[in-house]
Parts: sequence; C-alpha cells; structure tokens
Amino acid sequence: MSGVVDAPLAAPATTTTGTAPASPARRWRASLETRWTLASVAALIGLWSIAALVLPPSVFPSPLRVLAAMAALVQTRELWSDTATTLGRILMAFALGMGAALALGTAMAVSRRAGAFFRVWIVCGITLPAIVTILTVYMVVGMNERGGVLGAALTVVPFLAINIREGIKSIDTRLLKMGQIFRASRSQIARRIVAPQIAPMLLASARFGLGLVWKMVLFVELLGRSDGVGFRIEYYFQLFDMTNVLAYALCFVVVMLAIEVGVFGVLERRIFRWRRG
Repeated sequence: MSGVVDAPLAAPATTTTGTAPASPARRWRASLETRWTLASVAALIGLWSIAALVLPPSVFPSPLRVLAAMAALVQTRELWSDTATTLGRILMAFALGMGAALALGTAMAVSRRAGAFFRVWIVCGITLPAIVTILTVYMVVGMNERGGVLGAALTVVPFLAINIREGIKSIDTRLLKMGQIFRASRSQIARRIVAPQIAPMLLASARFGLGLVWKMVLFVELLGRSDGVGFRIEYYFQLFDMTNVLAYALCFVVVMLAIEVGVFGVLERRIFRWRRG
C-alpha cells in the first residue's frame, strides 16, 4: 500500500533512471527550433535596421549605435548601481505581490464565499489603470521606497490571483479520491498528488508575475524615484537621448533574461525532470 502512495500519482512513471541520450528526432526538433529562433532574432534586428535608415538617428538609432552605447554603459558604475537598486525593488515587490496573490487565489479556489466576496475586488483591480493605483499609493503612503514597492506589487496581484485560483480549481479531484481510498496521509496527498498538479501553474504564474513586476517597477521609478533604471530612462528621455534610452533598457532586459534562464530555467528542469523520458 505504501508503495502505491509513495509514487507520484499525478506524474507518469519514467522508463529510465538516468538521463537518456536524445533521440535523432528530438535532436532534429531542437536544431529546427534553434534555427527558427535565430531567424526570428535576425528578422527583428533587420526590421530595426530598416526603421533606423528611414528615421533620423536622434529619433530611432541603429542597432550598432545602441550596441556601442551599451558597451560604454557597462563600464560605468552608474549602470550597475541603478540595476542593483531596481533589482532590489523588483525582488521585494515580487515577493509581496506573489504572496498576496497566493493567499487570495487559494482562498477563492477553496471557498465559494471567498470567491464571491473577492470577485469584485479582482475585477476592479484588473480594470483599474496601473497609473491610478501607483499614484494613489504614492499619495497615501508617500513618494518613498515603501510607496514604490507597494504600488508595483498591488498592480500585479489581481492578475496572479486569477491564475492561481484557476490552477487550484483545475486539480483532478478523482486523484484526490484515489489517494483517500488508498488511505494516503494528508502529507502524501499534498506531496504526491496536489504538488505535481499545481507546480506548472505556480511556475508559470511566477514567470508572468516577474515580467509584470519589473515593468511596473520601472514605471514607479519613472514617476516618483530619483534612482534606478526607470528614473535613468526618464532622465535620458528628457534629454531626448534615445540612444541611451534604448541602451539602458536593453542592458536591463539582458539582466532579466539571465534571471529567466539562470533561475526559472534551472527550476523548471529540476521540478519537471520526471517529464523527460
């Protein structure tokens, strides 16, 4: 009996104990996807180059010009200081927003009364423009660090709460009943049945939330902070220096891509390694 409940009931059993060598078909698909990805990047750079030829350099600089500006910015302390400040705000806002969305989404999924009570809040939060939420928080809390982090976090909570609510509601209750029939403990049901089903949803929500949060943090910095990447982009925009606007933005995009690949990519491979057969 214990052998039955110890296996991951929601996950298909793998046929190998180690990392199996990739089949030719899988290698061919991976190679094809890589070629399409490179073609997509080349097309994007090509469109950018064409637009730069049509428009004045002061309005839309060429990729090479922006790349040279990025190389110069990387050697300055200003870029790294602003990046560290913005990353700190993103981390705090993401933790705050994800925690609140987890609590709210779970309550709405498991309780019909909570779902009915918070439904209006969620709809209002989704439809309210982010700038109104941020300005309201700045007026209530003050135009300071707490206000900036809270304003960025509140704007993403409704979107994440809906994802989490739907993910929890989609749990296969037949597997829960099967676990109860086999007299699995609550801990075993949580680890072997519930966790494998909600893990993809949680990872997707975390990725989605981080993507939203970092955009909101740049917005918050643009509106009411005197440091950070958002403030610096607004500063160069006031100087009508589009080269440095794009260079600053792309430098930060590179940092966020590194986090996506280095953190979420590794987490995904570790959590879902049972999927690789």
